[in-house]
Amino acid sequence: MDNEKNANVDEEQESEFSNEPAPRARNRTVMLTSDVTNEVRARLAQEMGQAAPTPSAGRPGLPAGFETPVSSNYAPAGARRENNFMGGGAPAHHTPAPMPAAHSNKEAAFWTQESPVVGFLVSFDVNPNGTVFDLRAGRLIVTSESAGGGNYLLIKDGSVSPMHAIIRITTAGEIQVLDQLSEFGTRVQRFGSEEEEELSGEKASIEHGDVIKFGTRKFHVCVIARNDKS
Repeated sequence: MDNEKNANVDEEQESEFSNEPAPRARNRTVMLTSDVTNEVRARLAQEMGQAAPTPSAGRPGLPAGFETPVSSNYAPAGARRENNFMGGGAPAHHTPAPMPAAHSNKEAAFWTQESPVVGFLVSFDVNPNGTVFDLRAGRLIVTSESAGGGNYLLIKDGSVSPMHAIIRITTAGEIQVLDQLSEFGTRVQRFGSEEEEELSGEKASIEHGDVIKFGTRKFHVCVIARNDKS
């Protein structure tokens, strides 16, 4: 019995320390070429009742299955960055800047259409050297606010109403002023006189040398002397 046990032990040790490697299962990956892959796809498509896809040529140097995206706007990332930095590519859309107002807030006489100059109003209230406002043939609104259209005389003063008065001027040099029931009134001081004529919803004619007051603002009237030959 002892001999049999020793024989079995010897056989087990011999099998454990054997130098022969045990057989192992090896996995092998089969690499398919692009032609074989396309052929397999075509057969599968025919079996499924679909049209076989047309293989794309692709770009040389790229592995099978990789294709360059087809797009008119496609460009490599580096090229896109370069175009953006250098100002290339399609121009960006910007919201246009707002157009400046046709008339500023500066005191002046604004005329939508050019007409013959008949005279001027000169004021020394703001500028001691005098500010000149041209009088042209037509109709002029005296206001403290910029009007959206039409002819107007802008006077930025608290004593002048938004619709203070209307000045009517003819090519012959006749000037009439109509007060529009303004809050601080319109007054006329005749040349060589110290008296002031108050206008309240009434009109009056003014001539060269007169002084007209809109609220507390004073304007000297200058009319150009013209005849038909001049």
